[in-house]
Amino acid sequence: AGYIGSWVVRRQLAAGNRVCVYDNLMYGGKSLMGVLGHPNLQLIQGDVRDPAALAEAMRGVDNVVHLAAIVGEAACDKSPDDTRAINFGGTQNVAAAARQNDVQRMIFFSTCSSYGVQDISQLADENTQLNPVSLYAETKIDAEKYLQDSSDGAMAQTIFRPATVHGASARMRFDLIVNHFVRDAYATGKLMIFAPEMWRPLIWVGDPAQAIELALTAEDEVIRDQVFNLGASESNYRKGEIGEIIKEKFIPGLELEYRDTDSDTR
Repeated sequence: AGYIGSWVVRRQLAAGNRVCVYDNLMYGGKSLMGVLGHPNLQLIQGDVRDPAALAEAMRGVDNVVHLAAIVGEAACDKSPDDTRAINFGGTQNVAAAARQNDVQRMIFFSTCSSYGVQDISQLADENTQLNPVSLYAETKIDAEKYLQDSSDGAMAQTIFRPATVHGASARMRFDLIVNHFVRDAYATGKLMIFAPEMWRPLIWVGDPAQAIELALTAEDEVIRDQVFNLGASESNYRKGEIGEIIKEKFIPGLELEYRDTDSDTR
């Protein structure tokens, strides 16, 4: 029922698949109102910290897409214990329930934040040394490592490290750089950009749903035990460039102001 998940649900229903949504609905369930009542949709309100409920929900399930997490540095820093319990412990529970129910494939969403601070003259690929600078990234890396180390070979596992997502969703988020830049620009006519030369990899919110569909339909040897960066080189932008695009394309009178430093060093 989340920002990406509500897109995934719609795409999978459109593909003719049966979809079971398991979500604690901490942000409510309005994101699914457009598909509630669909004959192929089942909605279970549950938490990934509840192993028994997870195991029950996964009965008869072929594939699991694990998106549940406390996401982003600010939210994770606000509730570090919940972050570890959900992002890491919850992933352990999801994987255990999936194996218990003989799930064929599991897709786990990690984060490009795992790369942290890097040499900006080099593009990071899946073999680049991880260098997290936040609790959020640390929990995602721990979850990745757990999945890789505990794999018994019976279930095909795929890990995605998505770029920073942007765009409209039925469960909207404004803590993401493009979304909050656009909101602030429209609301105030001004935009303060910290460290405008820093890079941000971006991806439209509908694309992860397409990547999931590709991973669920690909040949086993293509996706089994693989890690994929999710994004595109042409979608890497400096923060200042994002502001300039908003001004050029949408708000010609936008006032752009820059500050050289930013506490976020990714």
